[in-house]
Formats: sequence, structure tokens, C-alpha cells
Amino acid sequence: MLVACLLGVTTIVAADAVAHAQSKTERDMARALMDEGDAKVEKKDFAGALRAYRAAHAIMGVPSTGIEVARTEEKLGHLVEAHKAALEVANIPVKPGEPKPFTEAREAAKQLAVQIESRIPRLTVVVRGVPESAPVEVKIDGALLPSEAARAAQPVNPGKHEVSAAATGLPPVSKEIEIAEAQRLQVTLALGDAAASDDGSDNPGRRLSPLVYVGFGVGGAGLIAGAVTGALSLSRAGTVKDLCPAGTCPTQAALDEATPVNDSAKTLANVSNVAFALAVVGVGVGVAGIFLSGGEPKKSPETTSVRLQFGPTGIGLVGRF
Repeated sequence: MLVACLLGVTTIVAADAVAHAQSKTERDMARALMDEGDAKVEKKDFAGALRAYRAAHAIMGVPSTGIEVARTEEKLGHLVEAHKAALEVANIPVKPGEPKPFTEAREAAKQLAVQIESRIPRLTVVVRGVPESAPVEVKIDGALLPSEAARAAQPVNPGKHEVSAAATGLPPVSKEIEIAEAQRLQVTLALGDAAASDDGSDNPGRRLSPLVYVGFGVGGAGLIAGAVTGALSLSRAGTVKDLCPAGTCPTQAALDEATPVNDSAKTLANVSNVAFALAVVGVGVGVAGIFLSGGEPKKSPETTSVRLQFGPTGIGLVGRF
């Protein structure tokens, strides 16, 4: 804390030697504001520190006050503002005989600007449904973009943003997005007739693999078939138990009647086991399909169907892929 205070005093003393235009009252006020900013940084109150540093820089306008504004903007995640502030400090003209803290602050600002620039996300807004020459209002977080820059990639801070577009005679559209540091993101906004056919996707190359539909289709069909055949097997087994209590048939007629029912129960039990096994495999294929989904063309669920077919010789898988 003592070091921070000494740096603050050194900064203002150096500024006093150069900025003769400021009155003593203004310099004293700037010194107090810098001390206040340093104290708030110690407490991690970066928003409060930024207000104090901005006020001090508005009075002095020297590199050693401006660099603290840039550094605090960066701590708050305001990368666009931090980059702009750092460039402004780096471009403050060098004055003959200026103190060493000014030179050091200017060099630190140049390095900070370079380091921040690669971290700034870029957002491109594409508007569909209107002629390219038609005037369109594009806004990011309510701020209107200049028409000549609306189609170019815009630097934004990491985090959530609201993007909107409007054109004469068409209802406006908006979308909330989230962007990470260094990310390059394209957002599509559809106006007019294009809005009706918009699928809401900003990444048309990302499509679900057909394995998802096939796998989960098989899994669902296998689960249903296993449950149905399992229930029928239990029902047939119950019938055999009724005809032959304790596993012993009292008469030849009961034995003749129970034998085919018992065979049917065993067959259904086997079919149920196979169906449940197919269900497990199908779900596994579906999950694998999700992870393997990529740029392949999307298939709608209507074009992919799977069903289990039962016959006198066993169970089969029938589908259209």
C-alpha cells in the first residue's frame, strides 16, 4: 500500500513539472483521486478505481494517469475500452525534458495495447431478407453501427450481447449471443420472408450425424419390443404354472397343453433379451453419433426410420437411412 501511495505521489509530482497549465487546486485534486484509485484497487473495487483514475486523467491528461485507466479497464474485462485507452496513452506526444514516469507509462501502454488486441473478440452481423443495397440499421447492445461498418467484423468485449437489425417496412429482429475472448463469431439475422425460413442456426455447418437418429431409433424400438415380449413371456409362464402347479402336470392333457405354451414363453423371453440388447447398442450408437456430428448435411428425422420386425424364425431390423 505504501509503495502504491509513493507511486501515486511520484506520478503527480512528475505531472506538476510538466503540466503548468493546471492550477494547484486541480493538481491537488488529481493527486487525491489517484490515491483513491490506488486504495480501491487494493480492495479489488476496480469499478470504483476506474472512476477515480478517469477523473484524475481528465484533469492531468498525462501518460502516468492514462495508463492506470487502461489497466483498470482491462481488469474489468473491458478489452475494447482498455485497448483504446492504451493506444491513446501510447500516442501522447513526447515533450522535451518530460519525467521518466511519463516515458515508462507510454512504453507500458504500447505493450498493453499489443497484448490486449489479440484477446478482443470480433462479431460479424449478416442480415438476410433484404437487398444488399437497401439501408439496414444494425445495432449491438443498442448502439447503432455506421452503415459503412455494419457488415465488417466488430470488436466487442467478451460476454453477452444483444444484436438487432431493422429495415424500412419490416419488423426488427434481435438475438442474444455470448462470445469469448479472441473468438470470431458470425450472427445471422433474418428479416422479412427470410425470417419465416430461418432455422435459427448461426453455424449451418454443424449438423447432427444420421447415427443419432438411427441409434436412438433402434434403442427406442428395442426397448419397446423388449418390454412387450417380456410381458408376454411372463404371461405364458403364468399360464404354464396354472396348468402344472409345482412344475408337475396332473394329466397328459394338461402336459400336452402346457408344452407349446412353455416353448412359446421361452421363445418370447429370448426375443425380449435380444430386443433389450439391441436397445443398449442403439443408445450407444446414438450417443456416439452426437460426438461425431460435424459438417455433414443434416437429415431430418422423417428421412430416417427404424423398426423391429418379428417373424417365425426370429427378429430382424428394418429401416430406411
